[in-house]
Amino acid sequence: MIPATISAIRQATPTIKVFTLDTGGEQFQFKAGQWLDFYVDLDGEEGIGGYSMTSSPLTAGSVELAIKESEANPVTRHLHERTRVGDRVTIDGGQGDCYYEAGMAASLVLVAGGIGITPIISIVRYSTVATPEVPVTLLYAATSPEELLFREELETLAARDPRFRVEFYVTRGEAGPLHAGHIDEDALRATLDREAVYFVCGPPAMIDRTVEILGHLGIPPAHVRFERWW
Repeated sequence: MIPATISAIRQATPTIKVFTLDTGGEQFQFKAGQWLDFYVDLDGEEGIGGYSMTSSPLTAGSVELAIKESEANPVTRHLHERTRVGDRVTIDGGQGDCYYEAGMAASLVLVAGGIGITPIISIVRYSTVATPEVPVTLLYAATSPEELLFREELETLAARDPRFRVEFYVTRGEAGPLHAGHIDEDALRATLDREAVYFVCGPPAMIDRTVEILGHLGIPPAHVRFERWW
């Protein structure tokens, strides 16, 4: 376990806060796409929450998490309502088998729904630095344009790096210049790459639907990586 200090808190979307944890110079070891255990004191009792890292494993001395509000999760509720800059916490990880590291793929297609962008953005941030020769396509859906976490960063990266492409989808309400609706078979067919490794993260129904479509499109199961965590 590693002690850490909350060094920054940012309201990134109407429902998501981004927390930066200072590890005091100690390198927190994890792979892009993994998650950690987060320990907090809940009025004298230990609370444990599991959250995906959004920072790259190449970032030294700090870890970033993006956490969506939830009344059902006491640790998440504590983080959103009571945690302040300067608070001390404990973290442990990284954990999980759905990760990316150098040498795993000739190209990447990343599919994210809602808060499922959290492990995916870690893969984006890592891959564009550690394996810049690997083309990356990201399909990312959220309920509204305001809930598209890291949108500005992703648009800036796409404008700067010809090997990175992003397509945004809005599943409810007005989409504006973005795609309206879910990431469906047409969207996946338009970015089809049978040599790529696919990473899928989002609500269970979205994962199941995406994995099924990719199978119909001829993507080998060994090239599709996902992890159900809620």
